[in-house]
Amino acid sequence: MEWVFCVVALVSAGLGLFLLKVARDLWWTPLQIKKHFEVQGIGGPPYKLFYGNAPDIVQMAKQESSKPSLSGHNIIPRVLPAFHQWGKIYGRDYVYWFGTKPRLLVPHPELAKEVLSNKFGHYGKIKFQQSGVQGLGGLEGERWAQHRRILNPAFHMEALKGMIPSIAESGTNMCREWRNIISSGTNEIDVFKEFSVLTSDIISRTAFGSSYAEGNHIFDLLGQWILLVFERMRRVHIPGSGFLPTKENRLGWWLDKEIKRCIRQVIEGRERNASIENSSDYGTDLLGLMMNSNKKQGGGKMQNNMSMTVDEVIAECRTFYVAGQETTTILLTWTMVLLGMHQDWQDRARREVLEVCGKNEFPNADAVNGLKIMGMILNESLRLYPPVVAMSRQPLKPMKLGKVSIPAGTQLQIPVLAMHHDPLLWGNDVHEFNPERFSQGISKAAKHPMAFMPFSVGPRFCIGQNFALLEAKVVLAMILQRFSFVTSPHYIHAPVHSLTLKPKYGAQVILHIN
Repeated sequence: MEWVFCVVALVSAGLGLFLLKVARDLWWTPLQIKKHFEVQGIGGPPYKLFYGNAPDIVQMAKQESSKPSLSGHNIIPRVLPAFHQWGKIYGRDYVYWFGTKPRLLVPHPELAKEVLSNKFGHYGKIKFQQSGVQGLGGLEGERWAQHRRILNPAFHMEALKGMIPSIAESGTNMCREWRNIISSGTNEIDVFKEFSVLTSDIISRTAFGSSYAEGNHIFDLLGQWILLVFERMRRVHIPGSGFLPTKENRLGWWLDKEIKRCIRQVIEGRERNASIENSSDYGTDLLGLMMNSNKKQGGGKMQNNMSMTVDEVIAECRTFYVAGQETTTILLTWTMVLLGMHQDWQDRARREVLEVCGKNEFPNADAVNGLKIMGMILNESLRLYPPVVAMSRQPLKPMKLGKVSIPAGTQLQIPVLAMHHDPLLWGNDVHEFNPERFSQGISKAAKHPMAFMPFSVGPRFCIGQNFALLEAKVVLAMILQRFSFVTSPHYIHAPVHSLTLKPKYGAQVILHIN
């Protein structure tokens, strides 16, 4: 019977050690970290077992999003209610808990720049629950640098200038449809829906050599995938839960498989076309650059051990289908809403467009550079309604950030939207639409030159920043040439955070042909 007692003793010891580890991870370590910050004068909401403050954040967001529409541009209480409410209680610097992970707010431009610039490689991306090969946004180290080098040429200014005719063709088709709608007796249009189709068409043409009609199924799938990713990011991940055959996981597996299948068809189509034309070049767009990089190093078709594997090409295609479409859609939508609300700035922008571009011609590269008022308007739109409301990083070892000592594993959250709406940085008119603040450039618009960061800063700034701004300028110029508009009486001003900053009920405007 001794062996029985030995087994029982071993099992009991193992169970005891396991429970001690659980107690340490769930209770002891968080309390020690909490004390570590409190000694430095940084408080925050109480730590709660298992989920931390994540359920509170979701609940506050639901309560605020269910309230009536806003009357102005002070959107922090609605879009970031936890930040707003906890900030009033604990001050600008506080720590909250996402599961057992502490998250320190970094609402200071200089410290945010230090984190995002990551000069010495001390800060990394936070890994969210996402299986499979990662695109540029999820990569680190040499693999990230390699992908960035391959993709950079697609976003050089000369390459972007060559995209203007494709952007203009998509814009012309949209404006023609709008004229037909107005001629039929309806002049109210939801520009959020319209721009979603437009930007999908543009990213398809310029990056992947197809059209929205061909990529329609991919964009529908990606729309579902984005919502799924956002819901997962708001929840605390339970280890192993991603392998359970839940309804949500089964949907995620199917979407992932179907998106990969569709994008693989686009890649194979490019290969077939090159073969038919007896060409050794896959093109100079985004997809062509990725495929060419593999061909050059592999001596032919893409191979899995080359510069960028087929799965990595698919991951980057998915990244840019989403980022190239989503970011510009949000920028165009909020800019149209703002110009619909502020007719004086719409008139100023139209006069500039007509002076620089004329009545009918789409802007060429030189004309785009001459649209200074348009640039000011777009920057002010990005300030008030940045597509991405916050960014996260984490130190890879214990760090000193400013005067604060940060334990390894602490997550850092940079509240971009909050910094863009901070009166200490922008003045008392911070919640007013005033593009004039950008008249002397971005660095002089606020009291700190790094207060404006809609596309991040540092080496990981958004690679598609110039593409998004170019696209927005061309499209808005074409709209202002042909139409005047006001926000519709049916428009409900209700911004909501759903991965990006969207209008909850759409963005209806009343159009008139000029």
